[in-house]
Amino acid sequence: MATHDDPDLERWVDDRMAALGPTPKSEPETEWALEQLRTRATAARQRPVHVWLLAGSAAALLVAVLVSVEGWRNAPGDFDGVGGPEASSSNVTGDGAIALPTSEWTSRRPDREVGTGVTLSARRQTTPRLVPVEQRTKAPDFSLPAMESGRATLADYAGRVLLLNFWATWCGPCRIEMPWFVAFQNAFAERGFGVLGVSVDDTAWDVVRPFLDREPVNYRIAVADTAERLAPFGPITVLPTTWLIDRQGRLAAAHVGLVDRTALEAEIRQLLAE
Repeated sequence: MATHDDPDLERWVDDRMAALGPTPKSEPETEWALEQLRTRATAARQRPVHVWLLAGSAAALLVAVLVSVEGWRNAPGDFDGVGGPEASSSNVTGDGAIALPTSEWTSRRPDREVGTGVTLSARRQTTPRLVPVEQRTKAPDFSLPAMESGRATLADYAGRVLLLNFWATWCGPCRIEMPWFVAFQNAFAERGFGVLGVSVDDTAWDVVRPFLDREPVNYRIAVADTAERLAPFGPITVLPTTWLIDRQGRLAAAHVGLVDRTALEAEIRQLLAE
């Protein structure tokens, strides 16, 4: 290979080679790059947390909206007469019946009293429906304090058709039915028919008597203001509840919630005709 002894050429080559070496500007900034990687890794790890927090906030907001809407729907006063001092409008779901807390009615504890809490539900029978005669069972015996003194018993209605109605002074649907029972008493009493209203108000006569002074009825009233007095009838969990008992003392029909007047009257007529 030929050699060149020209000093100028050698200096030119040295300058060009020097230009190809690393410079401060061209060297990689490793610390900066590592910092960027750490930042991005941290963001990647935190992203799911942010997503869950956002989803949780959205869910909480949705629940709050639903609760607010339900509270508005269930505000006291949606149903005439519902919402006495023992009432709780938070369970309002419809109209036609007032459901009582199951624990109050099924515990059978001596220290428990009944008649607290309300919710509404639609369970209304619109056609006559009597239990076939051969399938009827004997109605429970009972003995309850009666308003006009003495005690009301099942034996008092032997040979008669009895409408037994469980009600309370704070029950709106109960008050709707009471004028119908007054009319039935007037129309059918001479044919061997009677109505007995059983109040489940837990303060008994303290509230029942003033109520009946304002809204008198022509039929007999008794009270089942404790779990012991209500026990013979089993778990009555909804007000109003109305039973029809035939002349032989057998349960012929049971209505849970606000009855249909026409259907109930038809059942009464059928029982009187038996």
